[in-house]
Amino acid sequence: MLTHRRITSAVLTFVLAATMSVGIAAPAAEAAGKPRVFANCTQLNKVYRHGVGQVGAHDKSRSKNFRPVTTFTRDDALYQANRARDADNDGIACEKR
Repeated sequence: MLTHRRITSAVLTFVLAATMSVGIAAPAAEAAGKPRVFANCTQLNKVYRHGVGQVGAHDKSRSKNFRPVTTFTRDDALYQANRARDADNDGIACEKR
């Protein structure tokens, strides 16, 4: 005969296993989805403050007191989805200090 303690233990084990499997599966499903396409740089910079770029990209903007942006998010798929926002074609979309 099952005791109250064994039943409780079995239920807790099941709940814990179910919670862990859902917690692990959810980020994997999100990562497998398509990268987000932003309508403009204002929207993109709200999420990615310094812009997004390809891995290995370097800021090529030229201005007085030039200091290249190096803190942008590096993500090839995200950059490709928002490539139209790369005004100077340096591999970084919506770069901003």
